Amino acid sequence: MTIDDQTALDEVDLQACEAEPIHVPGAVQRRGVLLVVDDDVVVQVSDNLPDLLGVAVEAALGRPPAAVLGEEAASGLRLSESRAGGPLGDTVRQLTIRGGDWLVATHRSSDGSALVEAEPLPAPGADGTPDATVFQQAHGVLREAAAASSVEEIYDLAADGVRRLTGFDRVMVYRFDRDHNGQVVAEARREDLEPYLGLHYPASDIPAQARALYEKNWIRLISDTAAPTARLVPALHPRTGAPTDLTFSTLRAVSGVHVQYLHNMGVRSSMSISLLDDGRLWGMIACHHVAGPHTPSLAVRAATETLAAGLSLQAVVRAAADRARYAQVVAGELRRLTGATDDGPLAEAVAQPRLLELLDADGLMLRVGGTSAAVGLVPPDVDDVVRALRETDDGATVADTTGLRTYDALSTALPGHGDLGEVAGALVVPLPDGDTFALFRREVAREVAWGGNPDDKPVTVGDDGVARLGPRRSFARWQQVVRGTARPWSVEDVEAAAAVRRLVVEMLYRRTRPELGAALALQRSSLPERLPQPAGWQVAARYRPADGGRVGGDWYDSFELASGHVALVVGDVAGHGLPAASSMNQLRNGMRSLLVAHDGAVAPALEALDRLAKQLLPGVMATLWAGVLDPDTGVVDHVCAGHLPPLVVRDGHARWAEVTRNLPLGFLSGRPDGGRLTLAPGESLLLFSDGLVERRDASMRTRLEELRATTEVTLDLEVLEHRLAGLESEDDATMLLVTAPAR
Repeated sequence: MTIDDQTALDEVDLQACEAEPIHVPGAVQRRGVLLVVDDDVVVQVSDNLPDLLGVAVEAALGRPPAAVLGEEAASGLRLSESRAGGPLGDTVRQLTIRGGDWLVATHRSSDGSALVEAEPLPAPGADGTPDATVFQQAHGVLREAAAASSVEEIYDLAADGVRRLTGFDRVMVYRFDRDHNGQVVAEARREDLEPYLGLHYPASDIPAQARALYEKNWIRLISDTAAPTARLVPALHPRTGAPTDLTFSTLRAVSGVHVQYLHNMGVRSSMSISLLDDGRLWGMIACHHVAGPHTPSLAVRAATETLAAGLSLQAVVRAAADRARYAQVVAGELRRLTGATDDGPLAEAVAQPRLLELLDADGLMLRVGGTSAAVGLVPPDVDDVVRALRETDDGATVADTTGLRTYDALSTALPGHGDLGEVAGALVVPLPDGDTFALFRREVAREVAWGGNPDDKPVTVGDDGVARLGPRRSFARWQQVVRGTARPWSVEDVEAAAAVRRLVVEMLYRRTRPELGAALALQRSSLPERLPQPAGWQVAARYRPADGGRVGGDWYDSFELASGHVALVVGDVAGHGLPAASSMNQLRNGMRSLLVAHDGAVAPALEALDRLAKQLLPGVMATLWAGVLDPDTGVVDHVCAGHLPPLVVRDGHARWAEVTRNLPLGFLSGRPDGGRLTLAPGESLLLFSDGLVERRDASMRTRLEELRATTEVTLDLEVLEHRLAGLESEDDATMLLVTAPAR
């Protein structure tokens, strides 16, 4: 039964879609076989077992895996090592089963059973990519992305790299907004296919339970949407009496609604790879094939998952760094605007038209110290509006731990407030003592290009009497005009506003505390009085405040551990002045203590420091490179948390050290990945902060190449400072140089 009446649509149980138990479908895709093993006995199998392995279902149930797969294959399963989730590449192995070559993946179900999934190994080149080269190709794309100049370039590399690796007709990179709506931000496709780049897709395309699965199972292949499924026999797990949880299964059968969705798009095969940030889904790489069934091998899928994870991390780190740089530019400009206003009303000093341009706002208001000032477009009764917004969370997105809030539709947040003028959006920044900084944006009628009308979804009533939405019937570009809202506030907008908040708080402090040298004194007191000089080694360092003597959050540190090894640390806390110097001092002391407590183990120390930063310094972002040098061997074990890589220099040749880039401090999730390098006799390692190379009039890539070329001429730190940082710099700069003895 199909319902077309709009009144009936209002009665649809939308929760029915999100309640569908897609993790327990009771079936798998037919490209492979599934065995459920409990207490070393096969308790369930997919009913295609006779077709693919020539073993009857009845002959497999109740028997050990060896009776189904053969002794050699069963011994290679290592079921005791299987676990729930994790990278596909960690679970896949090639085994010989009944004379044939198979790729086998093992997982743990939520009930403790082992899932054994086997797929025939395709002939070399059958899926377009020899398995022996797929990881090399993936690493090649990652190297390209490491040199990318923007997040958008990383997106493009992801789409192109995944398409070359997998052979799909179309590969798209989706980015989700805070409401889980998606937009195609990069695309690689066959030339004859209609482009989807730039199209938007509603959050309902991926219901909540599907998003949860994507956050657990990072890659998902549907090899043929037209193929029947293979049911599990028996349907229920004998021990639990319930359907077996196939959350981590690579063969898990697909929801009928999603299959119809793909059919409506003309897609015969698809693959999805999750893009995650600290375990949360921020985007997805979607692969579509229209020419027919398509089955990249397990090895290709594992390499693609590795590639996507690396690209996701690089995109997240690059975006965070770009946002931090933008916030620093805003803060630097505001300092210039208010640099000569240490007296007089602070509100009037900040409320200037130039700040509107920087913050991409139409109006702003600052209320501080009993006075208020506004510039640009603000609501007629701006003080009352801001007060009301601080008292309600309705219609707001709380963007950070300070209570900063964004509103895209003020009429929704304040339905009974009356005249808001032309203002539709607001970004409200709480300040100490009940004061407020607020930005405003005017209403903008926006045209949004959807991949099909998001409301054009048929509704059917099942045998249970519940009405359910089906997938929309067309995916042709559909334009929607959105009114009553402002341009949405981006993460960059929020972080820039937070930078203004930090600066206003700093200015308040400066006006109420005459000791203007407090931050500089604190910063200098954090630098080591002496640097260790192991036998034959040379360790040197240099720090310079920004223009005007302003200090930031840069620091260097080096000290000898009980083992005789030498700690080497360079870090940078975002921001300037006393807040940054105070945060820097705490992080510096924490890193010292934790390196000592962990006997020089860098990764555990940095993991512990990240936990402390999240608890004691919420909202603070810092990058850090930390290493421990063994002077006897020249080996340096190191970890990089969002920091620029160091240079290795010898005999007039400079190269970038290879590092594994983790997220900055305050954003890590678990233990960071580390690396190891070895300094040969006569080699030097130069650590530095971005203040040495960052300039608004040149790209970071250009400046880094300038630094590399300069170090091939000289390693004199004073000369490097003058050549790179110049006489006037918006940021402080730090360098730490370690040189091995020439043996």
